[in-house]
Amino acid sequence: MNWLLLILGIVLLLLTIRGIAFLERKKTTKSLLNAIKQNSLMVPLGILLMFLIAFIPYQIWNLFGSPVGWEVLYIFGFSGVITIVVCFSFYYYQIKQKSTNSIMEKLK
Repeated sequence: MNWLLLILGIVLLLLTIRGIAFLERKKTTKSLLNAIKQNSLMVPLGILLMFLIAFIPYQIWNLFGSPVGWEVLYIFGFSGVITIVVCFSFYYYQIKQKSTNSIMEKLK
């Protein structure tokens, strides 16, 4: 069950980051009302993202048998750093992909 929750958490994390990147790319500042709507859509995704960043190291800790002692620091530290690196690199990839697509569309 813990494996399933971990895989589900990782998939949901990637989908959340993709949603945030999609909203960021679609950003229009034509009116204040549109900016408020877009930000109101991004806030729940940001809250979900913070929950998942904490949930994934917790699930990894459960998979290792819920140890107590110095192992907790190593497990949470390593898995937390890996989770954050994956978040930033996937977000960067999503934003970069859109910028190259928009450049290619302008050239056509």
